[in-house]
Amino acid sequence: CDELGLRLLVVFGGTLQEGRAGRARDLDIGVSWRPDAERDVIRVMGALVDLLRFDGVDLMDLDCAGAVAREQALAYGLPLFEDRPGLFARLQMAAITERMDTAWLRRLSLERLAR
Repeated sequence: CDELGLRLLVVFGGTLQEGRAGRARDLDIGVSWRPDAERDVIRVMGALVDLLRFDGVDLMDLDCAGAVAREQALAYGLPLFEDRPGLFARLQMAAITERMDTAWLRRLSLERLAR
């Protein structure tokens, strides 16, 4: 993870649901990058496929994801790597707060679409 520029790697989604382990068709992985990282998504995907010997990896860039997607990945995900203790918890709390703080914007957008 360090040589790929990652500061966090988290698994989330159906793979973590009770009774689905081993039966999932894909593996949802979220990554967050160090500020100085190159952000080479293709290289990270290749490394994960090589390591896991499984090409059903779905990769989410947590730094670019929308508030709801980021919150879902972090609030219900399982950290596999964090480059410093407490990073996952801090990003998790920030994602939950951002989703709550921006809920009114999503409601407003839906109301305008309904017109």
